[in-house]
Amino acid sequence: MSGLFKAISRQRSQVDIAGSGREAITTQYSKGRLDTSGVFRNLSAIEEKVLADMWSRILSDYDQPLDSIACDPIVRPIEYDDAADRSRAKETQDTSPFEVFGGCLFNETVADKCQELGIKSESSADGELVPPFVSQIPDKTLKSALWSVVREDHPDVLLLRFLRARKWDVEKAYKMAIAAIKWRIQENVEEIIWYGDLYNDASLMWKGVSYAHGKDRLGQPIVWSGSCLHHQKDQSYPQLKRYLIWMMETLRQLLYTPVERVCLIMDLTDHSNANMDWPFVKTFIKFLEAYYPECLGICIVYNGPWWFSGVWKLISPLLDPVVAAKVQFAQKPEGLLKFIDEKELLEIRGGKNKYTYEYIKPAGDENQLMFDQEGRAEAAQELEALQEQFVATTQEWVQAKADGEDSKFTEASARRLELSDQVKQAAEKKDKYTRARHFYTRTGVLQGSTVDWSKIQTYD
Repeated sequence: MSGLFKAISRQRSQVDIAGSGREAITTQYSKGRLDTSGVFRNLSAIEEKVLADMWSRILSDYDQPLDSIACDPIVRPIEYDDAADRSRAKETQDTSPFEVFGGCLFNETVADKCQELGIKSESSADGELVPPFVSQIPDKTLKSALWSVVREDHPDVLLLRFLRARKWDVEKAYKMAIAAIKWRIQENVEEIIWYGDLYNDASLMWKGVSYAHGKDRLGQPIVWSGSCLHHQKDQSYPQLKRYLIWMMETLRQLLYTPVERVCLIMDLTDHSNANMDWPFVKTFIKFLEAYYPECLGICIVYNGPWWFSGVWKLISPLLDPVVAAKVQFAQKPEGLLKFIDEKELLEIRGGKNKYTYEYIKPAGDENQLMFDQEGRAEAAQELEALQEQFVATTQEWVQAKADGEDSKFTEASARRLELSDQVKQAAEKKDKYTRARHFYTRTGVLQGSTVDWSKIQTYD
């Protein structure tokens, strides 16, 4: 059976993972060099002009109502009734509660556990750890929705993800991006970010069903996902979906130019049929393809049981070819070491890194800044002013491209990059007022825009 997995990996390694001239993923690892083609600050002249066309398309609808703009279909990965699912979960929690893991009950959130453990904030009269959600989207225009998605990214980074995903076809990339923006509004992603991991299902956080730790040989953050810890019955679908969105948004904070993707380890050690969750699989695949494109660098399916090849035959048709080409298989630690240095690989999987996941609970006043309304308003004002400058310069840049004035285009391009840095810094400042602290800030791994895994890595 290991021969079958090797054959699948060889087949996939021969496919161009980006569909636009990027080196195959296995080639990048064998060379030990991340291919940064088509990435922010590393664009060819042609790619930069395509990016200008994408911005031209954005700016043509910039002040229009988001709902009036045509886009790709927003498809639900599975059909479900959100309100009914939440009601059923609450009824189970109230009438027949059961323990899922480590003292965490079904449908219990991290906030519930904090209340149970007496963790309170002195910044609020009722001891709430985070103030009530305040939307930072002032109106229903594309302009406001777009910046709510960009957040602490460089603005171009976001648009380039959609361009690469649609092979630099501006109209296709634009419709894909608009669909993703509309989806985020529908799913209240801004609110999920606001509350951090507080309203996540407690058992998911305590178990560490998925967590980021360390870097692979290309510098990409490693996300460990142990399937044996997951059971569909342990949480409602709305909670699972919330957790996935929170995880994706948090991983965005761990990325930085030119490292814009993650290395996902689907660890199937001790996996059984009881761990299969098709709604989860379909949701995760849809998120990767449609709403978080170009965030996956590689997916390594590790230590799959003998029967997993049958499951793969069911999953693979669901995958976009671009995503499918990033899937590799490894059966032993030696297989993982092709992608991850021994010092970064967890000891329990054959490496030298002794780290073991343990959830760090919120501290009472870790979100003190979120209660500072004046500070938030000042940060928002500063950010908005810089966004306006960036857009004005972008308009000059787009016009110079349309007029064929290369020198003006180059000058505007340089100014845009400077302003993009300033916008990012201002957005990071505002983020402290609009995003609750979370596991990776508590560990010290994430400090502002700095990611330092050494804070929690231990070796012999």
